[in-house]
Amino acid sequence: MSWLDLTTTISDGMAYWPDNAPVHIKKTLSIAAGDAANVTEMSLSVHTATHVDAPLHFLADGDDITRLDLQTLIGPALVVEIQHEQFITKAEIEHLQLESGSRVLFKTRNSRREWATQPFDPDFVRVRADAATWLRDRGVVCVGVDYLSVGPADTHHILLEAGISIIEGLALQQLEPGEYDMICLPLKIAGADGAPARVIARKLPA
Repeated sequence: MSWLDLTTTISDGMAYWPDNAPVHIKKTLSIAAGDAANVTEMSLSVHTATHVDAPLHFLADGDDITRLDLQTLIGPALVVEIQHEQFITKAEIEHLQLESGSRVLFKTRNSRREWATQPFDPDFVRVRADAATWLRDRGVVCVGVDYLSVGPADTHHILLEAGISIIEGLALQQLEPGEYDMICLPLKIAGADGAPARVIARKLPA
């Protein structure tokens, strides 16, 4: 099976969390202008586009992104389509047969549009605390979502305090529900509370 790219493209002026730094990308050297090479400069928050949250994002003494257990981000992952228009709730996911060590990616109505090129949407679908608690109690090691945040502070605390890796900003528009093999590798940035990541996946045989 071919690998699918679940990474949201980082582009100049793209959607960003309101109190984070906006995305700016520009050429500082250009062959067309007579330089020997093309060189691009960019400035952005580490929580831009597809990215991984480190525990340090919400825990004062949490590990930074360089200390994240990459095993939580590599391996089988279940893609689940959510019907609720506002939240990912325990009631909608408690039928899932998840084992300790599971990875779950949630596809919601966020993925009905190319959200990254549109203005920030404060009404994005998010993981409610009851669902986060249920996922923690099931021993899930990774939770992925299709917008810039997994949810409010309580959701982040429940997941990060349990050592659950969080992938935010996934591009799931073309992905069907089911079992996949996933690789997610965040950039290794010293002292950072998160990092942009490239995420790829391929469908596992039925």
